[in-house]
Parts: sequence; structure tokens; C-alpha cells
Amino acid sequence: MSSTFSGISTALSSLRAQRQGLDVAGQNIANVNTAGYSRQRTEMTSVEGVSDVPTIWAKQDPVGSGVNVGDITRIRDELLEGRIRTEHGHNAYLSGQNEVYDNIQTVFKEPSDTGLQERLSTFWSDWQDLSNTPGDNAVRTKVLQQGGAVATALNDAHTQLDTIWSSSRVAATSQINEINSAVTEIASLNKGIMQAKVGGLPANELADRRDGLVLKLADLAGATATLRDTGAVDVSLFGSTLVSGSSSRSLTLGGAATMADQAAGNPASVSFTDNGQPAIVTSGELGSSLEALNKVVPKYAKSLDDVATKLISTVNDIHSAGYNKSGWAGGPFFSGEDARTVAVAITDTDDVAASSTSDGRLDGGNADALGDLAVSGTGPDVTYRQLVADLGVTAKSATLKAETQSTITADLDSTHEATSGVSLDEEMSNLLQYQRAYEAAAKLMNTIDSTLNTLINNTGR
Repeated sequence: MSSTFSGISTALSSLRAQRQGLDVAGQNIANVNTAGYSRQRTEMTSVEGVSDVPTIWAKQDPVGSGVNVGDITRIRDELLEGRIRTEHGHNAYLSGQNEVYDNIQTVFKEPSDTGLQERLSTFWSDWQDLSNTPGDNAVRTKVLQQGGAVATALNDAHTQLDTIWSSSRVAATSQINEINSAVTEIASLNKGIMQAKVGGLPANELADRRDGLVLKLADLAGATATLRDTGAVDVSLFGSTLVSGSSSRSLTLGGAATMADQAAGNPASVSFTDNGQPAIVTSGELGSSLEALNKVVPKYAKSLDDVATKLISTVNDIHSAGYNKSGWAGGPFFSGEDARTVAVAITDTDDVAASSTSDGRLDGGNADALGDLAVSGTGPDVTYRQLVADLGVTAKSATLKAETQSTITADLDSTHEATSGVSLDEEMSNLLQYQRAYEAAAKLMNTIDSTLNTLINNTGR
């Protein structure tokens, strides 16, 4: 049979529960602008009036005994968060690729008045001018100067591509360091969360910090996570474990340190520090950096070398078949073998082989043949235009993909915010609800107190 004082116990449990609800609502409101904070909810459960322990001749009051706060839960959607991590990895990768292609496009600056195409056109035009006045030293000087301008443009483009490659490797190193720091902190937070769960202590804020770091790993390397019953999360990188409970593994960047090393067959690579096994990274910022290091930048550096090689071979073949001002056979006009090393090999204007005969008549036929390379179907201009066209199409595709993925990611982030973020309107409603419940519980306690006072002090007089 229930005690006469059980109502006070019931009212007291309600006061405690409603006050905790007020505290939770206040915590939510305080963190409405805190990045990564998940809205919390007070889970209340009724206390049963029937005892779990059977007794003889005992009769229990059918009315319950109040309320308990079962837990303070974070409002999360694990399936949504798993998709968000995946899409964030794709978004970071595509954004990185778009940036790389933008940087490469600035190297070639096409179409423009200062790009390589314009310099090549001027170079061929100068040869045509020389064919009309093969004995004019001023025009010969102009041919040498414009040839130097073409070589310098190729040199500069190669240097800029090399700089982009080096910047990508610096970025990859920084991303590796960020990953290693994040996995160490996640393991530490996992340990704290597991200990708190065993001890019945709150760990929601720790879990928010940890989930923020997991999302950061998704951005950096496309990592995925699995929540365990212990409260910890295991983090994986394309099937290989990065974090398991309170243990973590680190990554190391190896392979080529320069673009020349990469071209020699030593690609940049990522491996696990503990056993040296390769780590597969095809998503996130690091995946984009590795793509830039091993494929994108080397591809256009190779294409630029093809332009330089075509220029050197075609010009030198025709120039060597002509004759200079003294009637001697012309030698190579360009030296070097690629975009990095190409240079004008002639310093004396008399050595420019403008003539097609060796009889000293300076007919300009060879200069005319060199000028005709401007419209050749197999000349360096065609090779260069193919490079620029390929870059333009690929860069445009990268931009469209990045924009589409950015929209998808933003939409998912908005959905997540609607699910786990703090709504001030909702919290104000909760505050009012808890306040009224608290006031009612207090009124209940006063009423019971007044009733007991009448029973104890006034009955029997």
C-alpha cells in the first residue's frame, strides 16, 4: 500500500525532471551558433507503481511513482551522416580538381595576346617577312628575338607547371599531417566517450567534437565511419582501418619529390606508417592532390614537351636544309629537347638559313618554307591547339562537376541542419512546456503539503 507521502515524492521527481529539461533547452539555445553542435533532447520515462519484487499480502497502488530522466540524447541520423561524409569526400575531391585545372589554364592564357599561340604566329610571320627581304639584318634579328620569345614562353610554362606540381605536393604533405592529427584526437575522444558511457556520465559534447573530426577526415581523404555499441566509432579509409576504438594509425607520403622524379616512374604515394602497406586514397582533398601529382599536371607537362619537341624537330629539319648568308648549310635553329630546355641555338644573324640555295643569291626560299609551318597540318601549332582544346574541355567538365557536387553537398548539409541543428522556435516552445510543468509540480507539492498539514495538525480537534 502506498505511503501518504508518495505524492510528495512524485512531485519532487517531476520538479527534478522538468528542471533538467529546462537545463537541456538552455544548453541548446546557448549553442545555437556552435559549429558541429547536435541538438539534445531530454528522454523522460514514467516510474511504475508496481514493485518488481513479489510480496505476500501486499497490495500496490495502481498509480505510478513519478518520472525519471532516462537519458539526454543527441538528435542524429546515422544514415544521413554516412551519406554526408561520402558526398563531402566527393565534393572536396572535385573542388580540388577544379582548382588544379584553373591553375593550369592560367599557365597557357589562351586565347590572349601574350600566350604561346600568339608568339608562334608572330614567329612564323617573321619568317615570311624574312623570305621577302632575306638580306635584311633587322628582320633576321627579329626572327632570332621572336624565336627566343617562343622558347621563353615554353620555358616559363614548364616552370609554372612545375610550381603547380610542387604546390600540390606541399598540400598533400599538409593534408597527411592533418589526417594524422585528426585520427589521434578521434581515438582519444573515443576512449573518453567509452569511459563516460561505462560510468553513466554525459558525453554528448565529446561525441559532437569527434563527429566533427570524422567529417573532417571525410573531407580530407573520403574516410567512412561505423558507430559501435560502446559509443566509439571506427574510421576506415577504403576498407583499411584508421581508427579502431582508442587505437589509431598514421599515414606517410612517399614517392616523387619533384615532377621530374614522377616522370621517371616514381609516382607520389601514401602508405601506412606502421606496416608500410599502401593506403588507397581516391577521394577528398588528398585524393585530388594525388591525382594532380600523378596524372593531371604531368599530363599537361608532357603535352607541353610534345609541343616543344615538335617545334624543335620541324624548325631544325627545315633550317638545316637551308643556307645562311655566307652560303653555308644551316645548322639547328633551336637547342634542347623539351619545354624546359628549349632555346635559340643561333646568336649571329648571318647564320640564319633563309636561302634554299648555296650560290649566295639569298632567295629566301627556306625562310618561306619555315613561315609555311603556320598552316602545316603536322606543325607545332596543331599540337599546341590540341593541348589547349583538351585542357579547355576537361577544365569545363571539372567546373560543372564541382558545381553540381557542391549543390548536392549543400542540400545534404541543410537537411542535416534541419535534423540535428537547434531551432530557437522549438526550444522556446520547450522552455514554456517545461516551465509550466515545473510550476504544476510545485503546485502539486504545495497542495499535498497543505492537505497533510490539515490531516496532521487539525484532525481530531
